[in-house]
Amino acid sequence: MFRRILRIPVYLYRWKLGFLLGDRFVLLTHRGRTSGRVFETPVEVVQHDHATHEYVVCSGTGPRADWFRNLQAEPVLQIQVRSRRWVPSQRFLDSVEAAQRFAGYEHDHPRTARRLLASMGNSYDGTDEGRVAMMAQMPMVAFSDTGRPSAVSS
Repeated sequence: MFRRILRIPVYLYRWKLGFLLGDRFVLLTHRGRTSGRVFETPVEVVQHDHATHEYVVCSGTGPRADWFRNLQAEPVLQIQVRSRRWVPSQRFLDSVEAAQRFAGYEHDHPRTARRLLASMGNSYDGTDEGRVAMMAQMPMVAFSDTGRPSAVSS
């Protein structure tokens, strides 16, 4: 049942209703590192820089999450925000930059950040150093708009 609930954003994007999710989520399309299959994974946006069109997402379940490991093996095939799809450039943030981005997320969404950390079993002592250490278990990826058209194949 819980897995079905987590799949709701995928269906919203497929039904061309991604606009309902706004800029808070992106739909990642990525290739499985061993199977070669194409997967779609909705991920919450930690930060969206409107000036550079960069979207930063966090692997809240840690560095062993399948989608994160797939992106380490091969760059994302496309992302979708609202109803717009494109092939972005991607980069993995180091712990210091990730901690800075997460601090901004905590500031903008304090209750959601607390719930997110609690649901993942993560916490830290509230210091900048503690946040940096915690980010080793919550790696982040940034996607920039390169303007390339989307061309995903199975």
